[in-house]
Amino acid sequence: MSISNETQRALNIAKGKLAEALFRKFCAKNNIPANFDICSTPFWTVDNRDFVLHNKEWDIKNNYIYYPKDIFNFNFVDLPALVPNRFEGDQWSKRTQNLIAESKGVCFLFTYLKNADLINGKRSTDFLEIKLSEFQQTFLRSLYQQYKGKPQVNEPYTSQWFWEKMEANGNNQYFVLHTRPELIITGYADDHHWKLFENTGVLDRNNHLQNAVKLKWYTKSPKGSCNFLNGTLWTTITNATTPVASIPAFLSLFPKLKAEIKAARIKK
Repeated sequence: MSISNETQRALNIAKGKLAEALFRKFCAKNNIPANFDICSTPFWTVDNRDFVLHNKEWDIKNNYIYYPKDIFNFNFVDLPALVPNRFEGDQWSKRTQNLIAESKGVCFLFTYLKNADLINGKRSTDFLEIKLSEFQQTFLRSLYQQYKGKPQVNEPYTSQWFWEKMEANGNNQYFVLHTRPELIITGYADDHHWKLFENTGVLDRNNHLQNAVKLKWYTKSPKGSCNFLNGTLWTTITNATTPVASIPAFLSLFPKLKAEIKAARIKK
C-alpha cells in the first residue's frame, strides 16, 4: 500500500482481512462451498484471490461506509461497486487473468462495513483501532525498507521471529474493537458485467454514471477524491465503478438460501 504511516497501513490491511473473515464465517454457517484454502499464500508472496466458488476465482472488494447511527438514508443497492483502476496492471486490468489452476473465470464480490457514524457531516471513531508503539512502527518501517514491500522468492524470516520482535518492542494488544459492524454482502460481477463499469475519472458529458442513481450520485474534488451519496462512501483513487443495483445479488446464486432468509425475515 502506498501509505507512509505504518499504523494506518496496518489498519487498512486489518480491516480488509476482517471483512474476508466475516464473509468466510457467513459461508461456513450457510453451507456455501467457497474454497478459501486454495487461495492462501505465504506472507512473503502476493495474494492470488480470496476464494474459489463454482469453478471461478473470486476477489472480495470491501469498502467502508458512513451514516448516522443506525439510519441508512439510502438503499444498499445505491452503493458503488468499486474496483481499483489507477494504472495498467491494477486490479481492474487483472479481471481477465486466471491465477488459480483450472479456474474458469474471475468474479468480484462487493461488500461493505460501516466504519463510523456520520454526525453533522463529521465522522465518529472508527470501529477498529490499531495500537503500535513507536518501536513497533520503527521495526515495521525497517522491514519495509529492507524488502521494499516486494514479494520474496524464499521466506525472509519466520512468523515466530516477527511476533517475538514485535512483543519485545511493545505490548501485544495490537487492536481495540470499538463497535461490531455487520458485513453487508451485495452483488457480484463477472465477464458478463464488465461493460457496465466506467472509471471515476473526469466528470464530463461522456461519463454516464455521475447521476446514475440520483442527481450527483458522486462528486469529484479537484484533488481527485470521489464522494458517493453525500458522504456515505469516499474514494481517493480512480476506480472502475457501477451501481450495485446494476449487477446480480450474490444471494441469487443460492435460491434455497435466499428463500430461507426471506422466510426468517417474515417470521420476525
